Amino acid sequence: MIEYGITALQTKPSLFKEMTISKIVDKRKHQDIGYFISAKYKDMISSVLMEIEKKEKIAKLKQLKKHQDMEFLELGVDDGLA
Repeated sequence: MIEYGITALQTKPSLFKEMTISKIVDKRKHQDIGYFISAKYKDMISSVLMEIEKKEKIAKLKQLKKHQDMEFLELGVDDGLA
């Protein structure tokens, strides 16, 4: 995977036409900004991205449920869900 600096992309936007899958970094702040994936690969990875998002949402909901259960436990209330 090729890394591109954000400054290089700002000064030469035509680089996007050459890119397939690349990492975008801010070299001044030594920080990763994100990834660029060409539209021609969208169909190939969209299902994988949707699966990852689904798993992240489920994990967040489970964490929220756990937190809510702890609050109810402190209050002595049973929500009726196991």
